Amino acid sequence: MRENLLLKFFPVPKYLSRPAVGFDISDRSIKFMELTTDGQNLSLGRFGEREIPAGVVEGGELKDVNQFVLILQELKNKFGLENIFMSLPDDKAYTVNLVLPLMKLSEIRGSIELQLEEYIPLPVSEVVFDYDLVPPIKAGAKLEAGVFVLPRAIVQPYLDVFSRVGLNILAIETQSEALARALVPTESHSTLAIVDIGRSHTATFLLKNGVVTAAAAVPVGGEAVTTSLQKNLKIDFAHAEELKNAQGLSRSANNHDAFFATILVVSAIKDEIERRVGFWLEYKEEGDLTTARPQALDQIILCGGQSVLPGFTEYLEIHLHHPVVLGNPWLKVFPAGLVVSQLKFNEALRFSTAIGLALRNFTKIN
Repeated sequence: MRENLLLKFFPVPKYLSRPAVGFDISDRSIKFMELTTDGQNLSLGRFGEREIPAGVVEGGELKDVNQFVLILQELKNKFGLENIFMSLPDDKAYTVNLVLPLMKLSEIRGSIELQLEEYIPLPVSEVVFDYDLVPPIKAGAKLEAGVFVLPRAIVQPYLDVFSRVGLNILAIETQSEALARALVPTESHSTLAIVDIGRSHTATFLLKNGVVTAAAAVPVGGEAVTTSLQKNLKIDFAHAEELKNAQGLSRSANNHDAFFATILVVSAIKDEIERRVGFWLEYKEEGDLTTARPQALDQIILCGGQSVLPGFTEYLEIHLHHPVVLGNPWLKVFPAGLVVSQLKFNEALRFSTAIGLALRNFTKIN
């Protein structure tokens, strides 16, 4: 996988080029992960999670600066954090897949910038962007790029707050790029979809040869399943959460009512995945400078804390007609399959983005 330094706001000073902690920010939590090395093997360093009160971050946008400052100060003081690789939710991000004529590598960024406004609803002066080139299958092929765009109005408040707290942001990525780094084998030549299912949203990403070329997110996740159980079975939220995690999509006689309350939401998530993936695989435009769509999907990879709902993987595979697997967030950390006692596998799936960010310390970035 060819990896660029995403969102080059400023060059990183040499004295800051030290191992950093992956910092995954969502509307509901901050998850952080550090990976350390003895020169040959990776191991877990500092990691953890901090809940974010409702209304502090909404749709990836920082709403309550003062409350967020308190959270960052608490994490910095408690864990001794200093250098950060940060990801922001893809809710406000744009992912564009472009095919370009053959040109010098030094000309690519300028060429993308000239046509970017055709694909996003903002002036290019109001966004920051970077791109990854899709590795070509054959020599002489046209250049294909996944372009990742964030509004400056979304990014700048985070830069200001982290600076205020004294945390050094060494790089900012979208969630999709970090997930791709963690979950997809190096130099993958497959067409894949990654589906990240969290508490409050589901994000779907299309990858071609290891590069993210399309992304979409909807504000429906595992918490909606719990709420459906709570309302339909007339039980409290905690009981509904416990029932969801224990029974999932079981169709046993004693889970009849719970199954139908669960499937109301799960089928909506399935429909959204199917709609997005179907559009990405089928849509094409005419012309030399256009978006490019792959025509076959090799696998769907699930991640996120809600992806482990019992029976969910099987349900998606049956209805989406593609192989569906749970992602392995330790794929590049412990390739020998080491069991990590500090973090159970199901919990590690929730840290997939933070793990992908932490891997930047040990992955070549061109």
